[in-house]
Amino acid sequence: MSLTALENQLIRRVQEEQRRWQDIASVMLRVKSEALWEGHTSSFTAWVEGLARRADLQASVFWRCLNAGRIYLELTGRAELDPNAPVSAESLELADKIRRHAPRAVANEVLERTLEGGLSRAELRRVWGTYKGGAGGVTARGRLPDDLEAREEAVSARTAAWEAEKRKPQNRADVRRSELLAAFREASWLGEYDQARAELHCTGIGGRLAGLLVVRRKAQQPERLELHGVWTAVSQPELADFEWKAPAGVDFMWLAVHPGQLDDALQKAPRMLGLLVQRKDRTLASTREAQRRPGQAEGRLSLLERLIQKAYLWP
Repeated sequence: MSLTALENQLIRRVQEEQRRWQDIASVMLRVKSEALWEGHTSSFTAWVEGLARRADLQASVFWRCLNAGRIYLELTGRAELDPNAPVSAESLELADKIRRHAPRAVANEVLERTLEGGLSRAELRRVWGTYKGGAGGVTARGRLPDDLEAREEAVSARTAAWEAEKRKPQNRADVRRSELLAAFREASWLGEYDQARAELHCTGIGGRLAGLLVVRRKAQQPERLELHGVWTAVSQPELADFEWKAPAGVDFMWLAVHPGQLDDALQKAPRMLGLLVQRKDRTLASTREAQRRPGQAEGRLSLLERLIQKAYLWP
């Protein structure tokens, strides 16, 4: 297909009422990777600006779609864009910024939930607001300086900014909860197991449930699954406000807390509830094992159905 035909296709798609960034990004990535603009304009940037003038749109519309496509391919490792990916271009850009400036545990959690369509743009903006102050000392695209001395200073500045942001009262709860859930997802506190899959987007599954782990202990017994649910408490008032009502069908319920809340949690949490406390390396350790809850076949089937819907049918 000629460059003119591709340009007409781009203009048509970008002017559609329900345009998809994937459609625009795929064409732009092709033009850039195959250098189809050469011989027509002085640079790829000049070609984008000319395209924007023809479409009577800001060039930023095209750049955002192209950037989202680049980020999506980089994060997923795919060779092509998924036309049905349940994530917006702005969400990908925000997740990429968070990835470059947030602690690894938080960044991994944000990336996975963003690609699954589990975080709204408003939620991503709030998370980015937590770490935005740590962007100082980097280049415009977020890279560290090449000079070793300047690089070391930039890293120190970013680390100090991160810690300062985390200590702010308005950010502390979100940061702590993200760390607890990221550690819960890793499932290192479970001991030996064959497979574990986490679902941390639990709206509509069970009240204040923060996450679920579906665990298979042994590959030789695939039919024996364990469902582990978790609540998180990141403040004393929150801990005092729990009703301790677990969703029907969960085999084991846990409460994840920070070390400073452990004593209160031991006193207030029901005996059947397991307790997970965050360690210095930000992993979780079990300080009290959860007891298996009485079996509820109907509740379990309903819970598994909703998990399957979230995992495979609807993003």
